[in-house]
Amino acid sequence: MLALAGILLAVALGAMSPGPSFLFVARTSMAASRRSGLAAAAGMGVGGFAYAILALLGLKAVFAGFPWLYSLIKLGGGAYLVYIGIQMWRGAASPLADLPAADAVRNTRLRAFAMAAATQLSNPKTAVFYGSIFAALLPASPGPLFTILLPLAVFLIEIGWYSIVALLLSASAPRAAYMRAKSALDRTAGTVMGLLGVKLIAAADSGI
Repeated sequence: MLALAGILLAVALGAMSPGPSFLFVARTSMAASRRSGLAAAAGMGVGGFAYAILALLGLKAVFAGFPWLYSLIKLGGGAYLVYIGIQMWRGAASPLADLPAADAVRNTRLRAFAMAAATQLSNPKTAVFYGSIFAALLPASPGPLFTILLPLAVFLIEIGWYSIVALLLSASAPRAAYMRAKSALDRTAGTVMGLLGVKLIAAADSGI
């Protein structure tokens, strides 16, 4: 179980590092609601779970054998991040509804979950991170219990960390500060997302 602990520690540190996933959950929590932020956290957990499964199946080996696939993921992920950035810019000047209808709230949560999962899965650096960590620390012959516990533990780490982010940043003080500076913050967040996307697209022809 020492190998399991090492992998989970690396995953936890990776989740805590700033990036598109953190930015998305933070903005959703401040701009929409605590529940939407928690829905986004759940989406990140699902994305992490999916990558853990793929890494167990040999994600890094697949990328090494098919570098064009890695480039394709970079292009798709970069395009998606650019799209998110444009959407943030377009909505920067729009005020938030103070009392959204029940259907709107429900749709916001579902949309937050789906977009968070897509943000996590569209980031090729996350894919390579999981593939590299698993390749370096995974036992040569992991047992059935290890294989079952690892993806579940990754899911709990991802959803746990981003739930903390959602709970902290959806509090009244951060939310009020966001409302006062919504336009500038949204445009800044959109710019960062867009630049990350452009960087991925520009690097699409690079190797692993």
